[in-house]
Formats: sequence, C-alpha cells, structure tokens
Amino acid sequence: MFAGLSFIWFALLLWNIHQPSTKTIAWHAVILFLAFTFRYNALIYPFITMIAFGLSKLPIRAKLVGASYGIILCGIFVCFTMYKYKQFTGYWQYSPFSGWQMANNAMYAYRSVDSADRGPVPLKYQALDNMIKDFYAKTNNGNVFPSEKALASTFYMWTPSMPLMRYRDSIFKLKDPKAGEFKKWASMGPFYKSYGMYIIKKYPYHFAEWFLWPNTRKYFAPPVEFLENYNSGRDAVTDQAKVWFGYKSVKVKSRLNNPHIWILAYYPIVTGIINILMLFGLLYYVLLKGWRINDVFNKTIIIGGAVWMFNAFFTIFASSAALRFQTFPILLTTIIALLLVDWLSQLLRSMNLNKRQVTIEEKEGNVFVA
Repeated sequence: MFAGLSFIWFALLLWNIHQPSTKTIAWHAVILFLAFTFRYNALIYPFITMIAFGLSKLPIRAKLVGASYGIILCGIFVCFTMYKYKQFTGYWQYSPFSGWQMANNAMYAYRSVDSADRGPVPLKYQALDNMIKDFYAKTNNGNVFPSEKALASTFYMWTPSMPLMRYRDSIFKLKDPKAGEFKKWASMGPFYKSYGMYIIKKYPYHFAEWFLWPNTRKYFAPPVEFLENYNSGRDAVTDQAKVWFGYKSVKVKSRLNNPHIWILAYYPIVTGIINILMLFGLLYYVLLKGWRINDVFNKTIIIGGAVWMFNAFFTIFASSAALRFQTFPILLTTIIALLLVDWLSQLLRSMNLNKRQVTIEEKEGNVFVA
C-alpha cells in the first residue's frame, strides 16, 4: 500500500513540475498526507515536494501555496500524533520508534569502544549505561548472541533479553507495574533518543565505522530478511492479524508449495547493480553537463535523483537498510538509472557520429587540397 501511494505521489510530482493544475496540486496534497500516515520513511517526502514545486512552471506564489497544502496536512498529523503521545506517555514525541532506533544504532558503535576508553556518562544515563557495559562484558566474544554479528541491524531494540528492553522493564516495575506493553515501549522513546544521541556524539568515529559504513553497504544491497520465507515459515497468524485483515481463520497459506521465496534471493544483487548504475549515472550526468540538453528530462532526473539521495541519507543515518523498506525506492531508482544509461548511450552515439563526420570532412578537405 505504501509503495502504491508513493508511486502515485511521485507521478503527481511530475505532473506538478511539467503540467501543473489545480487538480494535480490538490490530489498531490491528499496523497502526500496519506503516504505520510503510513510509514516513517515518508518523513523525507515533504522535502522532496518542495524541490518539485521549485522546479515547476508555476509562479513563485503558486509554488509556495501548492507545496504548502500537503506540508500543512502532514504538519497537522505530526502535531496531532505528538499531542496523543503526550496524553498517553507524558512526553511530546512524534515517533517512539526513532528513539529506540537511535539507542539501537548507538549500541553498535558503543560495543566497539574499548572498555578502558568508555568515559563516565551523565547521572540520568548511569543505570542504563552500567547495564549495557555489563552486557558487553559478558558477551564480548559474541558467542552468547550470534545475532549481534549482523552489523547495523535492529537486534538491540526488539530482543527481550537485551539491555534496552530490560532497563525499560526495570523502570516500569517500580513506576507503573500495570502499564501495557505499548505504553512501556512508547514512554521510553524520548529517553532512548537522548541517550543514543549522547553516545553517538561522544564516539562519532566508532559510529561511522561500526554503524554508518555497514549500513551503507546494506543500503546498496539490502538483505531480504523476513521476506525470505512466507509468513516467516509459519502457517498461522495472530488473532490481531486475523481481525485486522478480516481473515476467516488464523490459518494462512501460500500458492507456492515451498514457503521459501527463492526469487527474492536475487534482489540484493540486482539492487546493488542498480544503485551503482544510479550513482555513476548521476555523476556522469553532472560532469558531462547533461542538464543543458533537455529541460523536461533534466527536471525528471533531478526529482528522481532527489528521492534516491534523500532516501539513502535517511536510511543510512536513521534507519536499518532492508529490502522490505526499499520497495518503492528500488523500483523508482531502476527506472531513473535506466533513463540515465539510455541518455549516456545516446550521448556516446552522438559523439561517435560527430567524430566520423569530422574525419570525413578532414579527408574531403585533404582531397580538395591535393
């Protein structure tokens, strides 16, 4: 659903760039808002929207108004969500997930810091920090939790036996023993975000080496992860899933005889190739000044390249790269990368034709002189 909404959103961006109208502007605002409510990854969409309207044929005032519609709707959703979390947890926050993700990412960097080099932390972090250090000391050989070896993953934020979950439970055991799972999880978001940012700022080089670089590699060739097996190899879903999707039974089945989704095994390789083509395609487009050839083509490449770069930045720095999160970016990048390959091939053919023409003219000139 999110991938479908994202493609409609991108198509409307192209309409608003090349043939804007009141209808395309209005529909863009609606689709942007819907996509924004579906997935955390859509946080980058309002920024890309501003670039698209900046490229459009509209007057400046119309550009500002057109871009504002969708962004205002997203802003209202953010404020409403923050208000509801304030009522529920006592903290203003848009997404608790970001806090847990930040602490998770920081833990990958923190593990690589030598125990002798781990300095003191502010008092409010000491209990959590001591719990994490104790965990590192007990598992420094990596044999207790082999899943830790999967760098730049989400292992620390979802595993019940990990320090983040254990610290959360220890807090609520004293603070609010009757609190539900969601409230406990959501309430820890701001604190974990603060702690994660503190560790990352204190050890930036370790963070770059042990999270950013591995996550960059994973972004270029995202792992299949949970999509490798249909329903994670199980033949049933939870009662919640049954109700949500309107199933008649918790039993589910695949049309494939084997639950292993073998065809997706090739996607990391294909995606890696496409991302490399995109990287070098954009590089050559800039170096060879491709923007001077065709204005329509140039604007399409700019907005497609913006999606690719914003998504890469967001995924590498603030998320975990996985195939399931990259459905829309991968498909869009494939299209833009092939357009760049086609442009480059046409440019090379044109250069060869010009070279032959010059050679023929030189030969004819020599004959005439003789």
